[in-house]
Amino acid sequence: MFRSLILALALAAPFICHADNLDDAIAKYRARRDTITPVQVLDWLKAGNRRFAAGAAEHGGYPVDARERIHASAAGQRPLAVVLSCIDSRTTPELAFDVSVGDVFTARVGANVINDDVLGSLEIAANSGAKVVVIMGHTDCGGVKGAIDNLVLGHATAMLAKVKPAIAAVNARLDADPAFAHEVGERSTQNRRYVAEVAHANARASFAAALAQSPLLREMVDRGEILFVGALFDVDTGEVRWEPVR
Repeated sequence: MFRSLILALALAAPFICHADNLDDAIAKYRARRDTITPVQVLDWLKAGNRRFAAGAAEHGGYPVDARERIHASAAGQRPLAVVLSCIDSRTTPELAFDVSVGDVFTARVGANVINDDVLGSLEIAANSGAKVVVIMGHTDCGGVKGAIDNLVLGHATAMLAKVKPAIAAVNARLDADPAFAHEVGERSTQNRRYVAEVAHANARASFAAALAQSPLLREMVDRGEILFVGALFDVDTGEVRWEPVR
């Protein structure tokens, strides 16, 4: 237990920038990204989510007053990661990863789908110095449910069409594996397990699409400049399930 505490403190220390004056706070905030590796940033996100899910959030080291960080980041932001997530109100990345002002870029779109604008936003974030790209879906996703139910709703109709391949992939897997199909149950939006399976498949599809459609991001991954990771947020527990890193 003592070893775990020491590890947690070591991971947190480089990211907390409390200072006696604003100039010192700005210097510490700006310098932290120069010495942190992508693996350490991912560990920091994972530790933050564990705190959030355990009800022990520290809000990036500013549990009461984040004005120091507001002032420090106002002089020039230096986020450590970028998170693509759904617009769902339960999945706010800054809360889910227990971070503060200026810690992460966020891109949010219904059903966390990939399009040119989202890709451009991820590329800007990575080019600006973010060391980890997280593509995060979530359970009980309204966008996924809308796609399953063939919802027609203005501009959302085309957006939800991007979820259809994930539905087809999950259904094909269920057709090929009767035991798994029995475990998952009814293929409807009333079945949270089925919706979760589609949401997970959709997050994986967005992950693959982002790498396939952005040579810039793929080259940064290949050079070891950034880590690319998929994730699924569980709205029932607040926990993030992580996919293998690229």
